[in-house]
Amino acid sequence: MNPPIKRKPRYTLILFGLPFFLVGIGLLFWLVIPTLYEHQQMQSWPSVNGTLTHAELHSGTSDGSTTYRADAQYSYNVRGRDYEHDRVAINGGSDNISDFQENLGRHLQNLYQQQYPVTVYYNPDNPADAVLNRDLRIWLLAFQVIFLLIFGGVGAGIIYWGLRGKKTIETPEAADKPWLTRPEWQQGAIRSDAKSGTIFIWIFTSFWNLISLPAAALVISDWQKHGTISLLILLFPVIGLFLLYQAIKLTREWKRFGITLLTMDPFPGSINGDVGGKIQVKLPYHSGMVCKVTLSNIHSYMSGSGKNRSRHESVKWQSDGYARIKPSANGVDLEFRFEVPEGLRESEEMANSYYLWRLNVEIDMDGVDLDRSFEIPVYNTNASSRYISINSSQEQPVGLPKITAESLLPLSHEGGKKILYYPILRKPGRSLMILVFGGIFAGMGAFLWIQAATAGFMLYFMSFIFSLVGWGIVISALYLAFNSLTVSMNGHELISVRSILGIAVRTQQILYANVQSVEAIEGIKSNSGKKHKIEYNIIARIHNKKITLAEHLDSTRSKDLVIEYFENEFS
Repeated sequence: MNPPIKRKPRYTLILFGLPFFLVGIGLLFWLVIPTLYEHQQMQSWPSVNGTLTHAELHSGTSDGSTTYRADAQYSYNVRGRDYEHDRVAINGGSDNISDFQENLGRHLQNLYQQQYPVTVYYNPDNPADAVLNRDLRIWLLAFQVIFLLIFGGVGAGIIYWGLRGKKTIETPEAADKPWLTRPEWQQGAIRSDAKSGTIFIWIFTSFWNLISLPAAALVISDWQKHGTISLLILLFPVIGLFLLYQAIKLTREWKRFGITLLTMDPFPGSINGDVGGKIQVKLPYHSGMVCKVTLSNIHSYMSGSGKNRSRHESVKWQSDGYARIKPSANGVDLEFRFEVPEGLRESEEMANSYYLWRLNVEIDMDGVDLDRSFEIPVYNTNASSRYISINSSQEQPVGLPKITAESLLPLSHEGGKKILYYPILRKPGRSLMILVFGGIFAGMGAFLWIQAATAGFMLYFMSFIFSLVGWGIVISALYLAFNSLTVSMNGHELISVRSILGIAVRTQQILYANVQSVEAIEGIKSNSGKKHKIEYNIIARIHNKKITLAEHLDSTRSKDLVIEYFENEFS
């Protein structure tokens, strides 16, 4: 019999979500509902001609944005009695949402200067209550509703998860076996996070587009007034469309494959032992299927302070390879096993800073690909797999060409020499992306410098920061694009030449006998969702110096093969 699952409310989470929820409630009862109610009531108010005693359009500039407020005072007579009022529209205050305030203010100014009468709508039950414009401002109401949904929805969601609490199992064995307290890890059967990830991206996409689409529509109608720079806001709906594409993609993937259940062997996975198991997938078997698996030990941590806090992940160890695919009664079983070295961190409870283990599984297919990730328990138990015999980091799928160091390296032979040549523009797409990113920062720096001439010192400081970062990135992109590396080996001597546009800028020459070790160092890291990729460069270490031998290896298997190749070369 399984021990009972308990829920512990997270009161800090509830307290954190409460202010957001109250702001949403406030927007609903103090802005949205009163606006709709007053608009509905005012439609039946009678009208009378009035006289403007004052009309003015106020404007103010803050953070490069101009706001307007239509201001007026007027007198009118109802049933022989004189009244005065200053209410212009249903909603007061200054704003720059559409050109409502600006147009209304200029219109009233014109009427006042020409001494034309103005139409006054008054409350028949209380003639002292009146208004000049009773139109419902759709764009303003839309923004109020959006912020209501954002603050109220986020607050309600946080409170809900706080009340729902954290699932936990209280068992006497938990002191020595902490994985037994996690309900999602019971009996070694673990579900992927595909369902929760799909729900999250739909929620995030909905909120993103609720904000960005109305803002973009306003910019399209008013961009000439605010300048071409305002069109940059159109990037946000473009991002929203990409998020929508990703949400649809994840939904199709979930509908096609459904629940994927991972059964671990051993349970839990072991540091200084094995991490292995079997994943059940509802998928017809065919002999050409290839399943890539990646196991990562990840440090998850919070950085920043206040409202700028955000969560980041850093891979501390990773191994990749292939699963063995076997037909089963309900589809296929994906068997995998990795040998994990000692000295790595165990799985920990989620906190501001904690360590976790994640398994990623990928199968490229016609239509929707399988792409699942599992957070799994890995502890220092020194246990080995009982039923899984393969080693995923060495598994060779049928039909795939065998990977060798020679196939991974740009190797050629000239006489008795072996030549490795990494040409310029070997990663053109990456170089272009980095160049564009740096160019945007540098362009913003130039724009802020021009604006600083009228806005003051602070913009000069911001321009300096943007320019420094931007040009630093641009120079890095140009170096990445136009540097080349030539490594030649003649059996007893190694020569490495780094060039830029064909001009040698660094030459290193050593004897094989002086090479102390061949090592891998991490290069560029990237991540997409919960998948992390690490590039490796291979170096020869000589005392306090290091010489680059190979670059841009995109897997641990490739890295290990190339290290072995150079170790054999120098031995």
